[in-house]
Amino acid sequence: MKARITSRRRGVTLVESAIIYPLTLFIMLALVVGGMGVFRYQEVAALAREGARYASTHGAQYRKDANLPVGSAGTAVGSNGGVLWYQADTALAPGSDTSWCQDVYDQAVRPRLVSLDPRNVTCRIGWPPVINLPNKPDNWPGSQVTVTVTYQWVPELYLIGPINLTSTSSMPVTN
Repeated sequence: MKARITSRRRGVTLVESAIIYPLTLFIMLALVVGGMGVFRYQEVAALAREGARYASTHGAQYRKDANLPVGSAGTAVGSNGGVLWYQADTALAPGSDTSWCQDVYDQAVRPRLVSLDPRNVTCRIGWPPVINLPNKPDNWPGSQVTVTVTYQWVPELYLIGPINLTSTSSMPVTN
């Protein structure tokens, strides 16, 4: 009589394992992919901070003192909240454009890309307009610079996505 109960129990264990093992594997993979997403978001936030730090210390006065072309910030892509926004072209080779926006991307953001695909990175830099000249950015000391970095992330399991990871950082221009 005892052998009969044991043989029935073996079938129940097989059914329970068939349900629990795939579910456990899925949860473990989801945790790994979620951790990768958190890492990528932290990288985007660090890139925005580095871009804002670089832009705040390499404003118009710095470029003037270093005999660099003061030039323009680039082509404005819009105005929002009293800020003129400029977008860096992530496809350009470093140093091919002398605008401030491209310089910030080339010197502060591009070298620090660790696990992000550069084709999915968008970098926008914003300055308030000069009081007398509404279409010119105010890159002089005391002005505020804002850098927004966006990364379009497609999770590795391809169950959801793409997800836009965005971070913004602002700093006063110091030089």
